Amino acid sequence: MALLARGSRAVAKFDDPRLSALNAEAGFQDAGMRHALTSALENGEVARASYNVGAHVWVAAVLTDRALILVKGAVRAKVMRVPLPLEIVRGPAGPKKGARVRTPLGVKTLWGSNLDADMAALLAGQAGAIAEPVVRPVSVLNKVPGDAPQLVETLGEHDAVAPTIEERKVPVRLTRRERSEARRRAGKKPRRPRLQKAWGAWVGFAPPSTIWDISYNCVMCGRALSNPNSQRHRVGTDCIKRWGSQARKIRNPALTAWEDRKARAGIERIGRQVEFDAAYARQRAEHEAALTAWREVRAGRV
Repeated sequence: MALLARGSRAVAKFDDPRLSALNAEAGFQDAGMRHALTSALENGEVARASYNVGAHVWVAAVLTDRALILVKGAVRAKVMRVPLPLEIVRGPAGPKKGARVRTPLGVKTLWGSNLDADMAALLAGQAGAIAEPVVRPVSVLNKVPGDAPQLVETLGEHDAVAPTIEERKVPVRLTRRERSEARRRAGKKPRRPRLQKAWGAWVGFAPPSTIWDISYNCVMCGRALSNPNSQRHRVGTDCIKRWGSQARKIRNPALTAWEDRKARAGIERIGRQVEFDAAYARQRAEHEAALTAWREVRAGRV
């Protein structure tokens, strides 16, 4: 008898009359999930059935007369609402008679309901025959006495017309096969263009800035000079004793020619760099457009 009493206490019981139908279901064993579900219900909203979601232990789905409510997590439960009509990808099939439904968590298999074993109520939600849908999610932080806080997403009641999933832009996770197909169609990611650097033409090393002034005649007496040392000092052997060395340095003409070649090479380099910059700007614009299109295809939105 003690074991039976303990087992009866383990079954989730709802005191809220809106959720009284779920007392016949076997889910919602956690108190945090039950409180999150109760907080997410709107005024006058009544639960019809609950379902297991795939192989997830801490994820459950509840079908109401207005939406499909997903409760995820036990410590910090999060509630997501899928407005009617539902997008059913595949009808009941397999040994568990599970139906594939597109949700914000992706395409999930709902199964294991005691109240809706044949999935008739879920299929009726595909046509939107249960009740009017609801609108925009608003995050509300509810604290449960004795439990950790749960983040619950509820919906406002001031809008009369409910938008569809596409209009509400609910993030829908693709299946593994759809993601693989999207990656295959997208192909490789467009490569980012690189700015080319223009290099100047090689003009050689710079020659010395000054050279010795060579004179072939003595600057003092005018006598011709044949000795290279006398030519550098610009005086003969007799005049150097009297007047001293007259050697001097002058600017190297080769340096002037080298500077002219270097200036022309710099002007040509600047012209090529301007062309590279213009081409890089065009490539950047084309790359941004190609990258945006690639992301759309890879995300499965195209």
